[in-house]
Order: sequence, then C-alpha cells, then structure tokens
Amino acid sequence: MIEPELARKFIEQVTQYTGYNINIMDESGVIIASRDQERVGKYHEAANRVIHSSQDVLVVREDSLFPGVLPGINMAIVCDGRKEGVVGVTGDPDQIHDVALITRMAIETMLKFEKQQESIRLRRSRKEHFLNLLTQAEYADAAEIRSIAKQLEYDESLVRVPILCKLNFAKIGKTDRSGNKAMEPDEVLAVLRQGKGHWVQDFSFVMDDNHLLVFKTVKVDGHRNLTDYREEISIYLEYTIRQLKEAGIGAVFYVGSLQTTFSRYYHAFRHCRWLESHINSSEEIIFFMDHVQEYFHSLVSRQELQQVFYIYKSRLKEDQIKQLTEMIGALEESNYNLSEASKKLYIHKNTLMYRYNKMKDYLGINPLESARDRGFMDFLYMYLIG
Repeated sequence: MIEPELARKFIEQVTQYTGYNINIMDESGVIIASRDQERVGKYHEAANRVIHSSQDVLVVREDSLFPGVLPGINMAIVCDGRKEGVVGVTGDPDQIHDVALITRMAIETMLKFEKQQESIRLRRSRKEHFLNLLTQAEYADAAEIRSIAKQLEYDESLVRVPILCKLNFAKIGKTDRSGNKAMEPDEVLAVLRQGKGHWVQDFSFVMDDNHLLVFKTVKVDGHRNLTDYREEISIYLEYTIRQLKEAGIGAVFYVGSLQTTFSRYYHAFRHCRWLESHINSSEEIIFFMDHVQEYFHSLVSRQELQQVFYIYKSRLKEDQIKQLTEMIGALEESNYNLSEASKKLYIHKNTLMYRYNKMKDYLGINPLESARDRGFMDFLYMYLIG
C-alpha cells in the first residue's frame, strides 16, 4: 500500500519538472495525491480496473468511457510482485507514453527504497528491544527473547561471549590535535565489525557514548579446548585495537562468560560490567574467567564476613593487623612460595617464617599445608582489608 504522505511528496517533487497532471491512486481506486488538488479523494474507475484485473496498463482516450476520468495513461505501481496502487498521467496517450513509463519507474523505485528503509528501521527497533531484554531485564520472558531472535535470525545454539568495549571518549565526537574530526561511537562499531572473524551470527550495538557491546560467537566443540576462545577473541580484536590506537583512542575490552542460552546472556553481560567496576588493569583485553575468585569474593557481604571473623580482628592491635595483612597478601600473590613472598615484603625468609609461625599458632591454621586453611585465610584477609 502506498502511504498518502509519500504520494504527496512525490507529486510535489515531480511537478517541478513537468507540466503534465499526475494522479496517484491507492488500492481502492481513490486518488490520494494529485497536481490538481480538487481531485484528491475522488474515485478513479480506470485505476480500480487496473488494480482488480490482470492488465497493468489502461489507456483512456475518451472521458466518456469512465465517468470523471480524463484521457491519459494509467499504470499499475508494482512492488515485490504486488500491485500497490496506480499512477495516472493526463494527456494525449500517444504523446505521454514515455512520460508515464518514467513516472511509474520513479514511483516504484521510491516505494522500494521506502520499504527497504522501513525494514531497516523495524530491524533496528527489534534489535534495540532484543538488546534491552538481554542486558537490562534479569527475568525477561525467554519465549519473547527467542521470538525476537528468530525474527532477527539469531541461532541460540551457538556459543557466544559478550565483549564490552569501554572507549576513552576524550576525543570521541571531538577533534584530534591535528584538527581532524575524531571517530564517533558508531564509526568505532563499524571498525569492530571489520575485525577478522566477525560473523553474521555476531550481534553488536552502541550502548552509549563510550560503550560498545558485541555478543561474539566462538568455536567451542569436542575438538577444541574451552580456553581456545581466548586466542580467537584476541585475534578478533587485534584489528580494532590497532585502528583505535592510530586514531588516538584508548579502549579496554571486558570479556564476559561463555553462554549458550539467551536467558543467561543477562548474567554474562553483568560479568562484563563487574570487570569494568572492579578490575583495574593495564591490559587491553580482560577476561572474566581470570577473575572468578575475586568475583565470588565480591558476592560475600561485609556483614557476613563480620559474623565470622570479628572475634579475630577484635583481639589484634592495628600494627598486628597491618603486619598480618601484608604477609597474607604477599603469600597469596606468590602462591604461598616463602622465598617469593619474602622478596615482596623486603624481609629475610627466616623473618617471614617467624611471623608465619606466630600466625599459625594464634589462628590454629597452616595454609602452607592445608588447602582448607588457605580458604579460611583468604576470607579472613578479605575481612581485614575491607
């Protein structure tokens, strides 16, 4: 169906270049746009016949054949194999045949373009809603997510991992030192989509002025290790990182957890957000799976820790707490290697052993020999430094 507003716009444009009267009729044979405004809204018998018959062209030579219809040529407007309306050019049929053909072609081209644009707008709207369901709604309706994904032709069975790109937007939308306009977020997204290994089943978005998000498909099957996706992601982002550096734009890529179910994508995205807010690193690509321990630590509330460890802290003086936390921190960072830990503390190994033994006796634990005691020490350390 041809929208009246679109028909009116066409008439406004075409009448600048021709003196012929042109009418555009809808599927009911009613004139919806005309150079002669008095004819708008009138029924056009010839157009109705073209719409409801097998003929695509109807030439009228005598107005007596169709009451209210002037001599001219009426042609079906066809889009995607369907008659959407009729265009009529008034005048001597022998003289206006070529004008009518060109006019019909122009309308069909414009109509096809508008339909393509509408399809793009509809897909963008669906995609934006899809993104909202995946990232903002913790308990989104799984059936609705799958329905929209099906319309967008996204395969749920594929393994995907979210990658949240945080841009240093100091130059985004502004100018660089040379006075050249810097890249906009959507331009950065275009660069990301050009990366090696960006597939049709990857879906990506501009979230705000300095965040991009892509749910990247990765190859995880019986012939590959679960850690192989790291190299795949690194290769995928290599081109983007290089292009951003050349443009003077800083970026950090937070890689969330692997998922195969759309309803779990919300949590995978939250893992990216957690990395952004909790992990301070100089690395350009940060993987969530490298920080699982810290993540689960963050889920334990301060109140819960206090219920367990307050008695230990209450019996220690400030200088003792400081010395204990420094020692535990050094031991954890060196995987309980005494030589490495003593170097981090700038003390002799024997001094460290002396302090360690005092702690062992006071707390009744031996994390050097017991994995269970290491767990105890880990959470005690969390409480003491909190």
